[in-house]
Amino acid sequence: MKLKKLLIFTSLIVGMAACGPKQMKNAPAFTFENVAGKKQSLTDFKGKYVLLHFWTTACRSCRKDFPKIEEYYGEIKGKEFELVAINVGEGLKASEKFQKKFGLTFPMLGDVQGVTEDLYNLEAFPTNVFIAPDGKIIRTIVGPVIDKNQVEVVINQHKKKG
Repeated sequence: MKLKKLLIFTSLIVGMAACGPKQMKNAPAFTFENVAGKKQSLTDFKGKYVLLHFWTTACRSCRKDFPKIEEYYGEIKGKEFELVAINVGEGLKASEKFQKKFGLTFPMLGDVQGVTEDLYNLEAFPTNVFIAPDGKIIRTIVGPVIDKNQVEVVINQHKKKG
């Protein structure tokens, strides 16, 4: 009986560790076109904290959250931070339409083939992946990040650990 309880406890601990955030893993590289037709890579943003915002037009939350995202991006963009929206599995016209409709100023890239779904283990949209200046993933949040405080907390927690 004790052995059975020990095995169950050990399984739970291992399972909880496996479900934890995928932190400090190198962010997979990519190169996609932006809405202006220029190729951009993740390495273009090295040295900054980067928030990759993965979205699709089929995601209702993604569509309604863009104005809130643009608002906080306008407040915190700069030398240290960049937000990059990546439309997964759709043509660049979809991103261009949203950029114009909402007056978005952050980079919008198109992953037309949907390769980031596997690269970043995306299971739902929106998914937000925070990357440290050294290129390592520090946090993944499934669901919207619509408040600058959320972004600042993730960045400040990483800085304190460093």
